[in-house]
Amino acid sequence: MMRKIKGCGNELCEAHKKKLTFKESETFCSKCGKTLVGVCKDCYTQLSADADKLCVRCHAKHEDRKDKAMKFAAGFGTGALAFGGVLLKYGSKTFAVVKKIKF
Repeated sequence: MMRKIKGCGNELCEAHKKKLTFKESETFCSKCGKTLVGVCKDCYTQLSADADKLCVRCHAKHEDRKDKAMKFAAGFGTGALAFGGVLLKYGSKTFAVVKKIKF
């Protein structure tokens, strides 16, 4: 399970404005003395008690990025596989032509 991020819930506090985070063991803000609350790792939005590290919006963004990266990797892998197949099929002819070219 991920460790929760704590921040000051007082919007007037300097720690809140600077989006400072505190250790999980701390319970009060060192700047204003208010009780610390769970905050989103990315956007500093207050979280409910059962939430992990990210709010719903940031969690969705992270999942979208993961999906996009997986699709890119799959597409890249397919392209590399196709290039490898072409290279195997025409590799000896291509190598002979490239060998003749002087750089």
